[in-house]
Amino acid sequence: MSPTPANLAERRRGLRIKQCRAVKVYEPRSTRYYPGQTADISLSGLRLTLPLSTPLVSGNTLCLHIASNSNSAIASRHQMLQARVIWLQRESTELVVGLELLSSAAIQSSAA
Repeated sequence: MSPTPANLAERRRGLRIKQCRAVKVYEPRSTRYYPGQTADISLSGLRLTLPLSTPLVSGNTLCLHIASNSNSAIASRHQMLQARVIWLQRESTELVVGLELLSSAAIQSSAA
């Protein structure tokens, strides 16, 4: 059974802050970018929503860019953060995903 948001609460290492920011996810298996939105963010991970058709699998690694504001340009792939898909939940209109950041130091500047 894969973890869900409800049973991950006790595993969180840090405080999560509700924050809605645009994200761009690069999924290497499909070599495509997908738009998304953060729901909450912390130093070690984040929860975001993506289009339902995004081809993610738990355990896979992807790259993402978190916009600093609504007018922010999307960064190149070399400027993106690496993250691992910890859990995913397909809802009727979107995919909700829990990610663990593989470079937690890099998120400090994005979360501030």
